[in-house]
Amino acid sequence: MSERHYLEREISPPVRLARAAILGLAFLVRIVALDTQGLWRDEVDQWRFALQPWSEMLRNFTRAGWNGPLYSPLLRVWIALTGDSAFAMRYFSLLWGVLSVALLYVLVKRLLDAHSAAWSALLMALSPYMVWYAQEVKMYTWVPMLVLLALYALDHACVRPDWRWWATVLVATSLAFYSHLLAALLIPVEVLWFWLHPRRHRFAWGGGAITLALLTLPYLPMLGWIAPLLLTERETGYPAYSLGQMTTTLFSGWTSGVSQSLSGGPLPFYVALFLGIMAVVGLAVLIFRNRLDTLTQLLLWLLVPLLLLWLVSLRGPIFTDRYLIWTAPAFYVLVGVGLAAVHNFRRWSIVILLLHVLVLNGVSLYRQATIPIKPQFELATRHIEASRRPDELLLFQIPYNHYVVGYYARAMLDPWAEAPFTNWRQEDGSYRVYMAYVDKEMTSITAGYTGVWLVYSEVALWDDRELVKQWLDLHWNLVDQQSYVGVTVYHYTR
Repeated sequence: MSERHYLEREISPPVRLARAAILGLAFLVRIVALDTQGLWRDEVDQWRFALQPWSEMLRNFTRAGWNGPLYSPLLRVWIALTGDSAFAMRYFSLLWGVLSVALLYVLVKRLLDAHSAAWSALLMALSPYMVWYAQEVKMYTWVPMLVLLALYALDHACVRPDWRWWATVLVATSLAFYSHLLAALLIPVEVLWFWLHPRRHRFAWGGGAITLALLTLPYLPMLGWIAPLLLTERETGYPAYSLGQMTTTLFSGWTSGVSQSLSGGPLPFYVALFLGIMAVVGLAVLIFRNRLDTLTQLLLWLLVPLLLLWLVSLRGPIFTDRYLIWTAPAFYVLVGVGLAAVHNFRRWSIVILLLHVLVLNGVSLYRQATIPIKPQFELATRHIEASRRPDELLLFQIPYNHYVVGYYARAMLDPWAEAPFTNWRQEDGSYRVYMAYVDKEMTSITAGYTGVWLVYSEVALWDDRELVKQWLDLHWNLVDQQSYVGVTVYHYTR
């Protein structure tokens, strides 16, 4: 099919209406309950980094181990315009999430057809997984948007070489891996898309080679500290997942969202089964229609980053499902192709298909909006502020959470302290410190105070034997305990 036909294909009014409805729905489900869930420590991290001095943020671009330095200055500008409330900061993520839905539509329409594009966009618009990360103060909607833009521009550049499309590929890809380190896995996907493109213009080779060469330049500042990490075995703190476990985790999240463990019953299984069957139907349809080119593109987008991440994780685990969120659209496209095929085969089936998509996603979206999942630090902070006396110590376990409480606190936290770390291990796996160490540290930390407020959250990361709490239970009197989702506050007195 010619480029002219792609550009001038007429869109019927119903399709225009459906497209507008999908974008409106994408915005609606993301803004409803945008700030219902509390900020968790990763979001507060991003808030803190965005408020660093500009000189510090710029140094982060070459600092070893620093992931996503670009997103902090972007968020800094946004905060200057809108403020730093949870709603305002998450709205920044919401915008990129909605734009990603629009970009997925135009990309799939270009690769396939308007019906497949509409179903794919609807799936991404209502995906509980994508909605969840559109309601988080992180880069996990910004990166997928850049990836979709880069792939859309790459397809244009292959068919009709133009420096503006190549520039878009270069800029979008570079911004992506400076927004999240693992977005660099997009580059192999782009190389394979270009190499295997069925309609590649003979003059596209020059632009493709230059763009690939230029893509290496922005990555050079990171290469010095990334290469040793890839070549040496290391402890990372991440669980060691097999390839099968990685695949299952991604599939489970992409189908049922983050609330799947809270839902119970057969619903998550049915959602996964329905979407899985539709994805297989989509795959079979592309084979039957001899659209192996598009199928190959989708499979490369879906599988290459996962396989590369698995290989890297053999040296040191670094897998977390959200790191590959930008590959999820490829799955939604396969499902969308399957839904479009069933719809085209039996026109009346649109009612059943729409009900499945709306209801199944709607249940998960409702749970995400109404069930507290993230730690409720705001409620914990209000309780502390209402009852704590000036001569009482605020003690954090894990220590980092003092930043989260500090975000919600109306006044200074002083006096506060970090509880001792007790998880050091010997080479044989045995612990290096025991209760005697805790007794010495805690006696010093709590000296001179009439009370201790212990903020307890994600304790296993710092004190998996709970030695600090055992010490307090032994030497102090527990007078109050307030438990919230993800955090408990204990009040001790002499």
